Amino acid sequence: MIVAISRFRPAPEEADRLVARFQARTRAVDGYPGFLGLEVLRSFERPPELMLVTRWRDKASMRAYFQSEDFQRAREASAQQEDATFALYEVVGT
Repeated sequence: MIVAISRFRPAPEEADRLVARFQARTRAVDGYPGFLGLEVLRSFERPPELMLVTRWRDKASMRAYFQSEDFQRAREASAQQEDATFALYEVVGT
């Protein structure tokens, strides 16, 4: 299993708007082969840090979604976060 994590700290005035947008997401990714789930996490700090955690069966499934029009639309609709980081992890134990 592959876990992709994006983390960023939006401007204080943007945090609530972004959380509401994630809660109302279209769920287009949910139907992609190999997609196992998404969690949106918010820290208790002010301003909060947000983390998007997606789980995929394998890299090929994740890569196919990242190359899709659905992903491009979602990315274009996202606010650009200058301090955003992205990392991939392989689950090696549970």
